Amino acid sequence: MRYRDILDQFQNRKALVVGDLMLDEYVFGRATRISPEAPVMVVRQQSTKNLPGGAANVARNLIALGAKVSMVGVVGCDQAGETLEQTLVEHGVEIGGVVREPDRTTTRKMRVLADTAHQVLRIDHEDERDVSPKTERRLLDQAEMHLVDCDVVIVSDYLKGSVTPEIARRVIDLGRKRGIPVVANPKPQSLEHYRGCTLLSLNRYEAGEAVGAWRGLEDADALGAARTIRERIGVEAVLITLGESGMVVDGPWDAVIPAPRVEVYDTAGAGDTVVATVALGLSSHGFERSVFTLAAQTAASVVRRVGVATPAPQDLADIAALRDGEVS
Repeated sequence: MRYRDILDQFQNRKALVVGDLMLDEYVFGRATRISPEAPVMVVRQQSTKNLPGGAANVARNLIALGAKVSMVGVVGCDQAGETLEQTLVEHGVEIGGVVREPDRTTTRKMRVLADTAHQVLRIDHEDERDVSPKTERRLLDQAEMHLVDCDVVIVSDYLKGSVTPEIARRVIDLGRKRGIPVVANPKPQSLEHYRGCTLLSLNRYEAGEAVGAWRGLEDADALGAARTIRERIGVEAVLITLGESGMVVDGPWDAVIPAPRVEVYDTAGAGDTVVATVALGLSSHGFERSVFTLAAQTAASVVRRVGVATPAPQDLADIAALRDGEVS
């Protein structure tokens, strides 16, 4: 199947993202010298940028791929929460399902980059407590309301408290009852909460931890690990991303999907691009191999850029001109 046909089917599909919202803050500057106070780099700030992160970056990728997106998640009653909501609106995400919780700190990741591409420092501000019972009820109400009118659900769980076990279970149950694919991107600690979902997506390190490969998951062992996780958790399919080694899929069929060879500048956020592409592909074409090879192509397009990025229109046009099996 041609990538153009799949990408055309992404247009205006309705996706619901449930998960941990974050604000990605970037400080760009020029490295000038080593500080006389400590052996650290002095960076002279030149510019700043705010972008939706975490589950919000999944939403941003879905928008870039042509979908219409509704967001369900939590922010704090703080300036970072306001900024995050504003950035989501600017990117075209519907935020009626975003709940503000008093006394909660909006998750922020501040990255300092020197000389355009070199990340010097990251500072995290976060609150990892589960949301309150009142907030949980509001999130469940929002998720149920938005599920009525969507084609696919993505649950993006970073263990920051927005996706409680009850929320994960209810969303999966509602999706199954309505015949809507539910794609989950959890952490190893919360895997058991995603029993019954359509597809689980993990990276190499998460999958290794899930199967006890504490020294890291080797490429040769990845497909077996995916099968072990699928059978243990009880899901239709498991996807494990392996960075430059591509990805493996265990489900209705097994496959090793190679990664296109590109010059890599920054892998941050590439997993979100894979999840967004696969989720839209499952909703429109099911478990077609071309859906997963397309995800490898879209991920390759974002690692060529510095910082958390999404596929640009020209990237998608170039990919659309390829046939499955070609390398961009």
